[in-house]
Amino acid sequence: MPTIQMRSRIDSKLKKKSDEVLKRLGLDAGSFVSMALTQLVNHRGLPFAVTDSDASYFASEYGITPTQSAKAGTALRRETTRTRRQGKLREVKSLSDLTP
Repeated sequence: MPTIQMRSRIDSKLKKKSDEVLKRLGLDAGSFVSMALTQLVNHRGLPFAVTDSDASYFASEYGITPTQSAKAGTALRRETTRTRRQGKLREVKSLSDLTP
């Protein structure tokens, strides 16, 4: 599979601390980014909870009410479950799931 190079700027202390954690897990930053992006695609959204309450985040970001946000979340979970059952979406549970 062809690859591309990505560049980003992050705080040097954060990079050092994250490299230490990744090393203990047997990963490097590139592998982690690939895993995170794969999960982003598989979940069709962030693969982790947003720390700000979802309702206030969506209200400020998209101008929707908490009720609208809850309905959208429910619809997305149902769609994700349906798509996964149809075999159109795969879940990554380990590093081996990323290799063809």
